[in-house]
Formats: sequence, structure tokens, C-alpha cells
Amino acid sequence: MRKYDRNAVFNIAVKVLLFAVFFAAALSIFLFVLNLAFIITLILSLVSGIAAVFLFSYLLRYTGFYYSYYAFVSGFLFRQKQGNVYCPCCGKHFGQFEDLRFYDDLKHYNPEMFKKSRQDVICDCCRSAPRQRIIAKWAEQNVDLLKSSKILYFAPELSMMLWFRKHGINVTTADLFDKRTDLKLDLTAIDLPDGSEDIVFCNHVLEHVSDYKVALSELHRVLKEGGRLIISFPINYGFDEVHEEKTGSAAERIKLFGQDDHLRVFGKDSRKILEDAGFAVDTISLEGLPEEIVPVTGPADYDTNEIFCCVRK
Repeated sequence: MRKYDRNAVFNIAVKVLLFAVFFAAALSIFLFVLNLAFIITLILSLVSGIAAVFLFSYLLRYTGFYYSYYAFVSGFLFRQKQGNVYCPCCGKHFGQFEDLRFYDDLKHYNPEMFKKSRQDVICDCCRSAPRQRIIAKWAEQNVDLLKSSKILYFAPELSMMLWFRKHGINVTTADLFDKRTDLKLDLTAIDLPDGSEDIVFCNHVLEHVSDYKVALSELHRVLKEGGRLIISFPINYGFDEVHEEKTGSAAERIKLFGQDDHLRVFGKDSRKILEDAGFAVDTISLEGLPEEIVPVTGPADYDTNEIFCCVRK
């Protein structure tokens, strides 16, 4: 795995910048207005700076303000470049995408499932993976539809939130654990009225929930008739049907699914599972995608990054 966490570095840089700005501002104000002794001014400025850091840290961690601020700061940190790859989520070019070296992390991943696929698949700026870039290209073709729809997005990725904000599209975000989302919702018991949503995004969540069939039933319930579900999950076409690990063994999940946080992997019956849940099922075609946003597979060998576009019957 990489030696540092880019998001952690980003958050530290933000805190240092905020502290410096508020410290300087507070110092100037206190010196000018109060004309106190320098040592007292210094202490008050220090307290003010620390308070500002905690305030902004709270805003970044627990509110959607994080996405807007990240977009603002990344505009300075990641300048537009000419390169071989392009990320439609953040709109930036790079010489290559980043290699997260999943195959080196023996504690959380099975390296045998990361040997055949390219690992340089992560955007340096917005951290998008292939599946988010595919969805962003689909979204670019459906901007008018998205702007006129009531959208619910489960487990929102930074990359897609940046894309929605860039295009002025309102999205309600939801997650059971992420405190930055608008709503705290359990996918297996969605506390929303029947038929309340036009479009729901749910990408790589079903492999984490306790009961995927109940989750699909809930997604079907909250969608309006004719509403769309944009959904993806890990599919291993080596399995005829969904394969679950029920012993609770992280080691066994790593062995079977390639990583320790997946409770299951889906198989050849994936389309039938969605159809049985009450959806007309289509997939987002990979044809015509510009070569510069590839690879559209990986990082795991079985990651087809197949995105289903389902319509509620």
C-alpha cells in the first residue's frame, strides 16, 4: 500500500492553512483594536486560531461543505495538465492514474486477485475509480434528466459529489456511518416514503449490507414507478450465483472475495437478481468511452465495473 493517505495529507494541509490565516488575522485585530500587551495578544491569537481549526475541521468532517472546499483547494493543488489519462469527475488530465498497490497489503487484500489487472486506476485529484468515471460519462449524457430529478445517493463518493456540484445538480446524500451525508439511512430499512425518489445511486454497497435482498426491496420501494436505480457491485463471473461468506471470518473473505470488508460477491445471476427485485435491467455501455478515461476494469481481476441502469416496474 502507499506510504501515506492522500486525504489525510489534504486535511492536514487544510488545517495548517486555516490556522495560519486565522492566527494572523486575530493577531492583527487584537494588536490594532485592544492594544494589549504582546504576550496576551499572542495567547488570544493562538486560542482563536485553534478554535478556527476545530470549527473548520467540524465543518469538513460532518457536513457536505467538505466537497465544495475540496473542489476549491484542489483547483490550486492539482493544476490542469496535458496527459494520457482524463478524469471526467474532476475534469483533470494526468500523465497516468495512481497505483494504490492493493496487492502489497496482505492484511486487507488477497494479492492473487490483483495480479492480472492494471493497478493504476485511481485519479490523483478526486480519487475516482473506473466505475465512478463510467457513471460520470453517463451523467454527462443525461444532465437534463438529472437536473429535473429528485436524486438520492447512497455512500456518496467524493469524485461524484464534485461532478454534481460542478454541474449545479442537487443531490441528497445518505449513509449509515458517514456523518457528512444529508441523511443517516440504513439501506435495509430506508426511512423514506414509498415512491419518493426519481433516481437512486447505489454503487458498491450491496456487498457490505447484512441482507442484499431486503436492500433491493427497499430501493425498489422508495423509487417512483419508472424511476431509475443506478447500481453496481463486485461481480465474479467465475461464480454461477451470489456467493456469501457467513462464518464472519475476515481471512476467509480475503481469500474468497479479495478483501476483508466484503460479505459477498455476485455472480452470473446478477441481472436476474435485479429483475426479480422488480426492475427492468439495462447496463451502461462501455462502447464509445474515450480511451483516455480507461482502464475501465480493475483493480481486482474480477472487477468488470459493470454499471446497471435499472427502471422500477
